Amino acid sequence: MSEHDRIVRLYAKGAPVGVHEGMLIGFPAEQHRTAEWAVGAADGGFRLTVKGTEDRVTAPGTDRTPALVRPDDTPASVWRLQRITPEGVTTVTDLAALGTGTYVITQNGLALGRDLFEEPTPAPKPVVIRTDDREPHWTVEVLA
Repeated sequence: MSEHDRIVRLYAKGAPVGVHEGMLIGFPAEQHRTAEWAVGAADGGFRLTVKGTEDRVTAPGTDRTPALVRPDDTPASVWRLQRITPEGVTTVTDLAALGTGTYVITQNGLALGRDLFEEPTPAPKPVVIRTDDREPHWTVEVLA
């Protein structure tokens, strides 16, 4: 974690996001399981690292599959952040522009998010690369 990183909480479909068994998971009913994330600039995008670790959100490929959280310094752990506002979509290119709000998180044009159709239970929900959700909006809450 760099002194230049921004510390955030991430929410997918309103559920706080954390890690379970090496996968990125939304916890609709277990708010205490959320993680704090260090967002740092890397290779034209950003890395999302669990605060206090070297574990990063990683796409294991381009197939529709759960996102992993593990030590990774490859391009598979670099994400693009696009802010959604009433005026339109803006790509974040600088950490100074990262503020609390609604975002789309992508890698190579593939969106990260929860499934469009999920069981209507409070059970933990996997976050996948290449989600089928047409509006995979994330809430980013900047803490520091």
